[in-house]
Amino acid sequence: MIVQLSALSAEKMSSLQDLLLHRGLLVASAFPRRPESIFDGVEMPVTIMISRSSLPMLHTTRVNRFYTEERPSALAAMGFAQQDIRLHGHRIAKIGSPIGVGIYRKIESQKGVLGTLTSAASKHVLYYQEACRYWVKACVGLPFFRRNGERMAPPHGRSLYFRDAGSCAFAGCLINSTLFYWFYSAFSDCEHINDALIRDFRIPSESNPSDWTALESRLAESQKRYARRKTILTKQGHKIEYDEMDAPQSKSILDEIDTVLAGHYGFTAEELDFIINYDIKYRMGRETEGEEE
Repeated sequence: MIVQLSALSAEKMSSLQDLLLHRGLLVASAFPRRPESIFDGVEMPVTIMISRSSLPMLHTTRVNRFYTEERPSALAAMGFAQQDIRLHGHRIAKIGSPIGVGIYRKIESQKGVLGTLTSAASKHVLYYQEACRYWVKACVGLPFFRRNGERMAPPHGRSLYFRDAGSCAFAGCLINSTLFYWFYSAFSDCEHINDALIRDFRIPSESNPSDWTALESRLAESQKRYARRKTILTKQGHKIEYDEMDAPQSKSILDEIDTVLAGHYGFTAEELDFIINYDIKYRMGRETEGEEE
């Protein structure tokens, strides 16, 4: 079957997943729609799912990206991993190597979840954009957004409130990290961030050391320095002004954040290198192509 990529991550697809996983062998390869669709004229993320009646077994690829000139070799370059990871009962992991499986197992083994650091109401707010292709874009505090001269919260995003400044700083570092981007790529539709992915992300018990505040401050400074102020006029006649993040400019700080996270999660040097360089060719080359602000 060739179907939308959400077949591997949407809750409403759990019955299809149950059927195929219980039937026997399931081989699933994953293709987002950027930078190039796997099929000409198909502007949506897709998965190719092969099912065969046999002993139950799951083989998956990672999210496979490629440029136009790489299309002839795209299928030959895919790697598969045998695994049984299914998060939330409906998110089949898009992982294509043993190292990816190992990273997930170390995340899974942690005792806490990020949601326990949140609060129903607080002055410590983390904002993140729902649309996501190459970069998770989040910041502590609300970013600049003005409609018809009036400051307000950006309409195309979500906010999480945290119990204290340190927890919010940790969350800001984590959600912007390449580790979380890898996790998002493995378990989402590769188009939107789901709130449950953030709240249920497993964290070490010592997840709020003092160095998170300093790291988040440096990240926030970099985000502000490289943000581009944009003005648009909508079809409805509204004047919209907002700051567009230039996430690749902060990659060096994000690498530092991932290095600190690696220490807390117990990643090996090889696993840290895998995370830091995950999708780097596409992420650094095409920062905002097709992304919705």
